[in-house]
Amino acid sequence: MNSVIFKLICESVIFIAAIIIAFVSNKKDKKVVMVFAILTGVAAFASSFIINDVPKPHINRETDYSAVVLSVDEPLDIEYRISTNGDSSNEWIKYDKPFKLERSAIIYARAKTLWYTSEEEYRAAYLSENGLVYFGSAEEPSDTILSISASYNIKDPIVNKQAGNHYEGYEIKKEDISVTGISIKGEEKEIKNFSYSPRILKLGKNTIKVEYSIADEMSISSNLFVNGDTPALIKLSSKYIGGNVYLDTKLDSTSFSVKGTYEDGTQKDITGFLISPTEVKEGKNIITVSKDGLSDTVEINAIDRETITESEVEPNDEISSANDIDVNVKYSGNLKDEDDVDYYRLYIKQKGNIYIKLSHPKIDDGGTFWNVSFLSQDEKPIVELDSTGKNVETTSSKARVSAGVYYIKVTNNYYSKEKYTLSTLFEEEDDSYESEPNDDLNNQAMIINLDKKYTGNLTTEDDIDYYKFTLNEKRKVWIDFSHQKTSTRDTLWTLSLLGDSEGSILSLNSTGENANLTSDGVRLPAGNYYLKINDYYWSDMDYSFCINSKKEGDDFETEENNDYGTATKISFDSSIIGNVQSEDDVDFYRFDLKNSSSINISFSHEQFDSRDTYWCYQLYSAKSSEAIKSNEDETTVYIKGDSSSTVSNNWSSLKSGTYYIKVYKYYYCNNDYTISLLE
Repeated sequence: MNSVIFKLICESVIFIAAIIIAFVSNKKDKKVVMVFAILTGVAAFASSFIINDVPKPHINRETDYSAVVLSVDEPLDIEYRISTNGDSSNEWIKYDKPFKLERSAIIYARAKTLWYTSEEEYRAAYLSENGLVYFGSAEEPSDTILSISASYNIKDPIVNKQAGNHYEGYEIKKEDISVTGISIKGEEKEIKNFSYSPRILKLGKNTIKVEYSIADEMSISSNLFVNGDTPALIKLSSKYIGGNVYLDTKLDSTSFSVKGTYEDGTQKDITGFLISPTEVKEGKNIITVSKDGLSDTVEINAIDRETITESEVEPNDEISSANDIDVNVKYSGNLKDEDDVDYYRLYIKQKGNIYIKLSHPKIDDGGTFWNVSFLSQDEKPIVELDSTGKNVETTSSKARVSAGVYYIKVTNNYYSKEKYTLSTLFEEEDDSYESEPNDDLNNQAMIINLDKKYTGNLTTEDDIDYYKFTLNEKRKVWIDFSHQKTSTRDTLWTLSLLGDSEGSILSLNSTGENANLTSDGVRLPAGNYYLKINDYYWSDMDYSFCINSKKEGDDFETEENNDYGTATKISFDSSIIGNVQSEDDVDFYRFDLKNSSSINISFSHEQFDSRDTYWCYQLYSAKSSEAIKSNEDETTVYIKGDSSSTVSNNWSSLKSGTYYIKVYKYYYCNNDYTISLLE
């Protein structure tokens, strides 16, 4: 209900109530009250015709300027009249739809309900030559803008001077936008007084709203689309930052510093670039650095290592004054007296293997003249060599090292004033090679992955290599081990597979002439395990190994099941595959009988040509200490290599309860067997 109708109803109620009060008050001493009530009601009703609260209507136009539109804030009738050239008509017309004008005029409008009317609203309207309506008198209708269009003025960057205006994060300025308006006469005009938002470009498509306010406090708008870019790389600047370049140097991205200049004038360090060639020749080399279709060149001079020998610089008698040297370069020095010590320092950038080589003029003496030690940063010896007078060139055993700082210490045993030539022969290696130090199981064991080949060596006679791997689920595991074949039948390496608990799970010995061997397979539960490799007769020859693994399901035994308390559960009408995985291994399986019953146990394996007995199994109850005899009057069932693929035995009238099947070796065999249980 609108406010005017509500006001009328209220006033009518007051008038009627006053009349009723007047008539029911019939006592003589109430005549004054009656007169007052009548006057009050009449006054309230009469005021309805005097007081006017009807809202005024609004005079607007269609969005295309073609007609006049009248509206009011409440659901009331609207009337209008038109005055042209000062000729004002008193005729009010009921408004029912937008109407067109025939000429410029003043439009009057009022709202009406019952006998209520609003105050009049009026508005001057101009009519353009093409029949469009314009309100106001500040401008001629021909100046009114009907629509606008906007464009973005793309500015490319000027390198090292200014950035462009179409990059992510750029704050849009007004001069970046051009706005054109079309007037009601169809004329094109440049628009200066416009607003726009947002003002900051983001990466990708940006929608910028451009608005222009028109005279009647309305506005027209247009959308501007700007693509926010990341600045393109336009220039590369490269330089070589490595050390001396030798004939056998292999270049990579770590040897170069590359900066890129972008469209917005900024400079950044560049990664992921390519270099070519990566191998250098002696003398001048032009290396091309490239990225995203751009390139830069760097000139590098490479030296043949064999043609140069650097000289020791004294004093270098303390580790703090050690001469800095490069790997794979010869250095000449000498001990100036019996008390002299020469120290050298080298920085190794990547893990790899290293030898120390010392040469000198031949001396007719079999005694040791030079002692050379390759030291870690904390001065602990890694490898050592002794050079005698008659042996003009001596090479140390191979050591595997991680990236870091190392030292070489040269001292005398018997003094000689002869010059020596020292070189460190280094070769980079990836993570498939052993990382020293790994001599301590608890603190240094190298973390390895299953089913991946690794290479290592024993640096000295006292060296032990430990490797650690983790099983996240039970798996079958076996080890492949290989090395370069030699003629010796002596055992050179001993391997032990260890768990977190004490004792070896399996062992493996490798002789010099047995270049490839594979261990037995063992079934292991989830947990941490270690491979220990040490020498029997020492050799610093490389070895390789792989910890192979295979996932197995619920139909395989679960180790460790070496006693009653850890027995693997087996169900009736099912089978479990197991194996005796070491000389000392015993496998227990448990099942429950709910009622007295007879059972059948079948044992099967892959037949092979041997009449020897390899497996034995027995049946125990939880309440007995002795094996239970089968129907064949056997307490122990023996399985030979050439036995039938399946050997079955029966037990009758077993009482309800828990029972165990115990499988153990007679002669050791790592082959799988299958236990089946039938009721």
